[in-house]
Amino acid sequence: MKNIIKILIVVCLNFNATAQNITGKVLERISNDRITPIIGANVYWENTTVGTVTNNDGVYNIPEAPSLPATLMVSFIGYEIAEQEVIDGEYIFYIQSSLELDEVNIKGKQTSSRFSTINTLNVQTLNTQEFEKAACCNLSESFETNATVDVVYNDAVSGAKKIRMLGLDGIYTQITQENLPLIRGLSSSYGLTFTPGPFVESIQIIKGAGSVINGFESFSGQINLEYFKPDCSESLYYNLYGNAEGKIENNLRLVKKNGKWKSNLFAHFSYHDTEIDNNNDGFLDMPLITNFNFLNRWKFENKNVGLQFFARGFIEDRIGGTIENRSNPYLVEINNKLIELSSKTGFRMPEKKGKSSGLQTSFRLHDFNAAFGANKYNGLQKSAYLNLINQTYVREEKNILKFGLSLYADEIEQDITEYNLATPDSGEEIYSENRTDIMPGIFSEYFHKWGELFSITSGLRADYYNKTDKFYMIPRVNMKYNPNESTAIRISGGRAFRNSNFISDNISLLASNREISFGDNFLPEIAWNYGVNLTHCFYLNDREGTFNIDFYRTDFENQIVVDVEDQGILNFTNLLDIPNPISFSNAFQIDIAYELFNRFDMKLAYKINNSKTSYLGGPTYDFSSLLETPLLPKDRALINLAYSNKDADWLFDATWNYIGKSRIPRHESIDAEYSDPFSLINCQITKKVNNFDFYIGIENLLSYTQENPILDSYNPNSDKFDASLIWAPVTGRKIYFGLRYKLNN
Repeated sequence: MKNIIKILIVVCLNFNATAQNITGKVLERISNDRITPIIGANVYWENTTVGTVTNNDGVYNIPEAPSLPATLMVSFIGYEIAEQEVIDGEYIFYIQSSLELDEVNIKGKQTSSRFSTINTLNVQTLNTQEFEKAACCNLSESFETNATVDVVYNDAVSGAKKIRMLGLDGIYTQITQENLPLIRGLSSSYGLTFTPGPFVESIQIIKGAGSVINGFESFSGQINLEYFKPDCSESLYYNLYGNAEGKIENNLRLVKKNGKWKSNLFAHFSYHDTEIDNNNDGFLDMPLITNFNFLNRWKFENKNVGLQFFARGFIEDRIGGTIENRSNPYLVEINNKLIELSSKTGFRMPEKKGKSSGLQTSFRLHDFNAAFGANKYNGLQKSAYLNLINQTYVREEKNILKFGLSLYADEIEQDITEYNLATPDSGEEIYSENRTDIMPGIFSEYFHKWGELFSITSGLRADYYNKTDKFYMIPRVNMKYNPNESTAIRISGGRAFRNSNFISDNISLLASNREISFGDNFLPEIAWNYGVNLTHCFYLNDREGTFNIDFYRTDFENQIVVDVEDQGILNFTNLLDIPNPISFSNAFQIDIAYELFNRFDMKLAYKINNSKTSYLGGPTYDFSSLLETPLLPKDRALINLAYSNKDADWLFDATWNYIGKSRIPRHESIDAEYSDPFSLINCQITKKVNNFDFYIGIENLLSYTQENPILDSYNPNSDKFDASLIWAPVTGRKIYFGLRYKLNN
């Protein structure tokens, strides 16, 4: 009789490895001279979002842990640890069966998207296989096969996309690169395009209250991406992408190893110079784009210290607006230049069990300029970030204390000038800001585990903000209970705050002729987030599946309210300045993943959003109106199907997205109060030949587009002109093609 192995055994290895990639094997010792690899064993760093599974040879390769020290965990259903050893730098686990079985049927499979039942936080991990199901040209497109993160257009003229999570705009999600700041400040609107998809090895999506160690800005959760490491098996990777509209992208990854020094070089170039106006509204459907992007990382290892250094540079020019030679032109021009230097340093203390320290630093210079017709924006950001983390055991390994200091420092200059198109050399400055934000902080986080059933992570940080001369307390707690080896129940709660750069956060709203007004004395945004989650792994007809359901609520104490409820007016104000100030978001989601038959995987998801905010009101609405968040779909659904043949050299992927109705702010050119629901279908076929992957795909198969996305497009000087009220695609069916070449060491 065949049995499915279903008992979870966790083995701890006390190993400080913050600054290195760990390679090893999980093996079963059948006899003294015979061993066999274990396929699909879980290998992960305890209480982090970093993990992997063993391949068909029992081999795992796991990125460095985000903080020191790191406890490496191995779990496999029905097995327990027998011994462990280090051979030539590889960490080998030997496991043995803990069950008396007549016959054992062991199955292992590395899925492209998985929910954790082990981590105290509610974590979903996406890997390279998930990204390769779609075009994935940049980070914003890495979530098109995922239901947790919604991808939407910024406006109808820039071609950029933004994300939403838990019913909130992406500015309320902390987005990091290997737990260093990635998108914050002036990069909030276009920062998702700064990271090409082929640079990214995996993404961890954390819902709700995250760790206080990573900062104070996580309202709805955290998205952390991991780049490919110098330890990866590929010495050369090249990706060429093109689409039928004339856009070309090139991506290159190189690995160099020289003794204790290892290095990655990432390079990206994309180009689009074809004017396309399929809906004949006189505006380009896609802007003309030139994009250069590079990232170089170095790693150094010795007995007592591990170092990593990152250098990153980005230049992009976007030109959109009206087609050439139109009588009444409207120019859109967006320029971003960014330079960033970062480091991660780990100090090992092998003589002191459980004790270690790590230092993270990041320095950034970002020059951002944009023109939307008569509206000109200029911004400059200089930022510094330091995070010192210490870790120690409290009596035993099940009690881990982390504590440290952090510093955020930002110098931001930005202004908006409105020019008279008839006399473009003269303009009126309508907003100007030159500020320096200094935010030192102290934090502490405690992890405790009771047996294999219950764990809790509680944290507290206090951050001082020089502008308000106040300390902001950020408590957070995450609890997990495992009623059995395949089920996890989580409860979380926590507070967050951020300094709003409300102009750059909402730069797409300048693509209109709205009169802009500002409140006084803008305060930091503060909110509480609460959530509950259930994750269950199951077997049906000897096939593995996952069921996940969660509910999260966010309540704002203060928020910068962006009011576009009255045609021709754009108003920014504190929520606290509105009578009866209320702003909240409720998000409910259910996910099911299951292998229907051999090599045919299915993911289903359904989500409901309920988000409302108080507005001051005006000619359209009563004073202090509580309204649904505009342009936010009330519900969404997703079906993703993936199939590969027996040899795994033909891959077929299809994703159907249903987007429900959303409320539209009043405009005399739009008759409806709500948008119509619609569907988007994306498909891709991949053929693998030796070291090459050839792929072809279609985005927006049904060619659904928003009718009249640019209001009064033939009169861009009128008060009715508006290109910012977008709830559906502005471009139709898109055919793309490409190849990937991978050369292993």
